Amino acid sequence: GGGGGGRPAEPPADQDPYAVTPDDALDAARREVKAWRMETLTSGRRRARLDSLTEWFVLAWDAFAAPQFPYDEALRLARVVGLDLERDVVGVLAEKKAGNLILWDSSTRAGKGRLGPPDGSRAWIDALHHCAHRARVTDLKGAQQLVSDNNLADSVDFLTALEAVLEVLPISARYAGFDPVKAAVPAASDFEALENLRRLMFAEQVATPKQLELAMGDVTGRRQEGPSLWRERQLG
Repeated sequence: GGGGGGRPAEPPADQDPYAVTPDDALDAARREVKAWRMETLTSGRRRARLDSLTEWFVLAWDAFAAPQFPYDEALRLARVVGLDLERDVVGVLAEKKAGNLILWDSSTRAGKGRLGPPDGSRAWIDALHHCAHRARVTDLKGAQQLVSDNNLADSVDFLTALEAVLEVLPISARYAGFDPVKAAVPAASDFEALENLRRLMFAEQVATPKQLELAMGDVTGRRQEGPSLWRERQLG
């Protein structure tokens, strides 16, 4: 009595082994939306590829327009850009609190000793945060020095990262004419530092952020259409 014969178990007849699960399809759609969103946030003049950490940071601010958002959504976004959230983001760029993730500004990261190399060799958001922090704690000249010490002005990727980050960070009171919500003030200070740096050093290479032009034109619905569409597709 040899029992069940050596035949491998077959999948149920109604299960196609090559079927695409709804999750797979959603992930593929999210990757498409991600690519489209990154293209709209950066000019077509430069064909640069941002590192995953910088991309995640940009897309998080773009999608949620706030420094705090549900951990599950952060996880989903990390999967889209190919990051391990716990390993690559938590304790590096953000902290986990209850069911939320809280993004760190440049000074919080610096204070915790969590900034990577200022030359951007790990991630461009590190180089940008070094510059923003230096401008905030010393002055713009200090940030300018950091740019030249690390040859950042020669990097197409750095300029693209600067452009993308300036499109998504909350605008500071000095530029917007009104105060950002309290939780967003540190990130708005980063915006101001980086926009000052752009005007000083990169006015030719990096255009004025579109969101700033809108804010200065007093368009109340700034950034409504794009991000809400992205948020709908990304999170729905």
